[in-house]
Amino acid sequence: MHILETYALLSGCKISKCFIQEMPTVLPIGRYITFHPHSTKGDSKQYDKWDLVLKLLKDNDKFDYEIIQVGDTNDKQYVDNTSYLGNTNRWQLAYLIKNSSLHLGYDSFPIHLASHYDIPLVGLYSYHINTCGPYFSSKDKARLFEPDFTKIKPTFSYNDPHRLINTIDHIDVYKSVLFILFIWNNF
Repeated sequence: MHILETYALLSGCKISKCFIQEMPTVLPIGRYITFHPHSTKGDSKQYDKWDLVLKLLKDNDKFDYEIIQVGDTNDKQYVDNTSYLGNTNRWQLAYLIKNSSLHLGYDSFPIHLASHYDIPLVGLYSYHINTCGPYFSSKDKARLFEPDFTKIKPTFSYNDPHRLINTIDHIDVYKSVLFILFIWNNF
């Protein structure tokens, strides 16, 4: 059961989408995906294979999307266009994600924004079992990855000595991005 459903069941409240304030910002010309790779909360969400995923995407001749990295100005820069990195507030981020073709990243606020707008997404989970993942996404528009918790149990901590997130295969992440873009955006 999703954590949101648990709260609703215990409180007797109805689940519905909330209002999200948006603020227009300059959008990239052409199709783009949003990418949120960095977490400031410990190392458990730091996926060391983002470079490999992005290289595969950029080397694919059919991938004609701009990759827009979102996050803080202190984040590691993975893409050439960093004009949005640290330059968007939450309302502009909502507008940017709402108009994107896909969102790629780890379990964070932007993943849930993409889910709210039913934007296709590829998300990585790391230190807990996915019971609080994107709730409003169509199941066929979301690919969620988590480590194999049958071998090592989740840490439930922002700091993970095993770096379980890195057991997620970067090829699977790459293929999921292409598959979802092909299905939902006529790649």
